[in-house]
Amino acid sequence: MLKITSLLQKLRYLQQHLFRKIAANIRYKLMFLLLSVMIIPLLILIIFSINVSQRNYEKEVINSNESRIVLAGKYVDEKLKESDKILFASLIDDELIPSISQPNEENLPLNFNTLNYIKDKLYSIYYRNDNLDRFSIYAKEKGTVYSLTEEDFKVSKLSNPKGTNWDQLGVNPHYIFESKASNQNFSLTRSIIRFEDRKIVGGVSIDVNWNVVDSVIEMLKSEKESSVYLVNNKGQIIYNPNINKIPAVEFPKVIKQINHSKKNVFYLKNKQGYIFFQKAFNNQVAIVKVIPQTIIMKGVTKTLVYAIIISVFSIILTVFLSIYISLRTTKPITQLVNAMQEVEDNNFDVRIETDRIAEIGLLEKRFTSMIYRIKELIDKEYKSEIATKEAQFKALQAQINPHFLYNTLQLVGGMAIAHHAEKIYMVISALSDMFRYITGKQGDMVLIETEMEHLKNYLYIQNQRFDGKIETDIFLEEGTEGYKIPMLTLQPLVENAFIHGFEQKVGCWKLSVEVQKVFDEIEISINDNGVGIPEEKLKSLMGEINQLSQPLKTTGSIGIKNVAARIGLYFGNDYGLNISSEVGHGTQIIIRIPAKRHLEG
Repeated sequence: MLKITSLLQKLRYLQQHLFRKIAANIRYKLMFLLLSVMIIPLLILIIFSINVSQRNYEKEVINSNESRIVLAGKYVDEKLKESDKILFASLIDDELIPSISQPNEENLPLNFNTLNYIKDKLYSIYYRNDNLDRFSIYAKEKGTVYSLTEEDFKVSKLSNPKGTNWDQLGVNPHYIFESKASNQNFSLTRSIIRFEDRKIVGGVSIDVNWNVVDSVIEMLKSEKESSVYLVNNKGQIIYNPNINKIPAVEFPKVIKQINHSKKNVFYLKNKQGYIFFQKAFNNQVAIVKVIPQTIIMKGVTKTLVYAIIISVFSIILTVFLSIYISLRTTKPITQLVNAMQEVEDNNFDVRIETDRIAEIGLLEKRFTSMIYRIKELIDKEYKSEIATKEAQFKALQAQINPHFLYNTLQLVGGMAIAHHAEKIYMVISALSDMFRYITGKQGDMVLIETEMEHLKNYLYIQNQRFDGKIETDIFLEEGTEGYKIPMLTLQPLVENAFIHGFEQKVGCWKLSVEVQKVFDEIEISINDNGVGIPEEKLKSLMGEINQLSQPLKTTGSIGIKNVAARIGLYFGNDYGLNISSEVGHGTQIIIRIPAKRHLEG
């Protein structure tokens, strides 16, 4: 076995530290070299093409939008001036000033005529202009505002004009422009001046819906993702055609840059994209178009798609060629590494057929010869060890502890003297069942419930021997029936508790045996309240149990080490015994075996 272990260690070292490294290095170096030669120049060409396409598309977008924004600015300016003309036209009326200037006298027919005149004036102008939301006339001396909206004609008293547009007429005798985004409209207010004394006697105001410029905004939105806004000279949005769309641009900063520019048409570029603008209506309004940076990138999509297709094709071709060449070069080494992996997984039927005469071919032939030799040695040693252990176990089955048999017969004699015929029969029956179980032909593996019946017979005899001094608790969990265990696994361990745990124990003896299924394992727990095992002795015992290929004893009782060795022989080294003990309190032995129903004996 030492020769086999040494050969396996050498083989594993060659696999992990030599051949795998050589194969990987050669293959990856070849692949990396071929990929680099093909892909690096291709990537440089693609980047250059995308850059040129992006610049050309960017130039095209700037040129087309500059011309559009100029036209849009002129259109907005024209619409605002047209609205101002509506106000101016309403002032050219000889009867308007006297109507709003005359004193407010109740119950005079004149007041009724004045009201009708003003009302007719409002209706005539309001319905001639489709985009008007409101038309109002303010009579300062009367403190009255006459207004007409889509809903109704309204007359209201204005006792205090502060905070309104009418209050500003004295400061600005010409007109007032105001717009708020929340209303989506703008208002123009002009003062009404009496010609004779140049006194402001009132004012006229209109509210115009910003949809008057929707047509030019639609013309500006040549790009789907672009946005168009109207802002005032403070950077506040006064018209947003798409109310739900929040702009990503800080317009106050943009307006500062626009105001510092002496050009009437200008565009800015920032992280968000391109911002085109045109001032209108005496620089009080600016039409602004925002084009996201992503639009420019979409302009080079076609170039990018072609570049990606060419790149993918080239990469696939390069990878295919690199893999083919590297595999062709490293195939013998990889084949040898795979064969070593098979051997590491305990497959010794691996053979490498080769006609190579170079160094790698010689290495393959030597490897095959070595594996064949290892397999021969393993078969020889393993079969020899199995045969020896089987013979030892068969011999152990034929043994009966003379001391136990002597004590049992002595008990039977004592009971016979006392004429307890029924008890004598039960003890002899239990003893005969034990003999029948031990010498039977059921094989090396038995059902757990059969092994437990044998253990119950043993415990019954012991209980009679010690005159009921021991309390036993046997538990077999439902569902654990039908699983198999090596024959004579439990009795040696329980017998060990009587010999080493109870003989020096003062007081009541307690012993419990529990069989449970835990996931895919069967777990058997044997607990006693004996004198326990000293720590040093327990460590020594566990060290012997954990040794591989533990030899079985052919003399004396079937002890703990022999049971552990047999479990390892049948189920492998992943299963066996675990012992825990505390001096003065008792010992626990846990047996773990796989839950298998069809193990051959």
